[in-house]
Amino acid sequence: MAIVKGSLVVQNASGAIGKEIVFKRYYDKTVISKMPDMSQRVLSEKQMESNERLRMANLYAKFIYKTEEGKLAARIRLKLPPHKSLFHALVKEYLNIFKPLTLEELYKIDFTLPLVLPSVGPAE
Repeated sequence: MAIVKGSLVVQNASGAIGKEIVFKRYYDKTVISKMPDMSQRVLSEKQMESNERLRMANLYAKFIYKTEEGKLAARIRLKLPPHKSLFHALVKEYLNIFKPLTLEELYKIDFTLPLVLPSVGPAE
């Protein structure tokens, strides 16, 4: 690992070159290191569930994003200004709405039908 300060060549470098070298930025320093080996990593049950929820949130956002009518209706429903990302807002909406449900309950939801939001508690 090498730490580079003040070099014009790699001053704002960030990212990877091939699958071997990684440039990381920490405040005013650029760190050059080899690509980490993630092949032996073991995810916990909670991490796998979180990954699955995010995968499903992306599918939900992509489904709404398919048509211009869907995008326009979602932007109006979420009261989203034009400079904000609709895709990110849809992912956030999905994660917030369906947080109390288990994965088994989420698998049963058909997003091709009009979305009926689950009730969180008794209506007041």
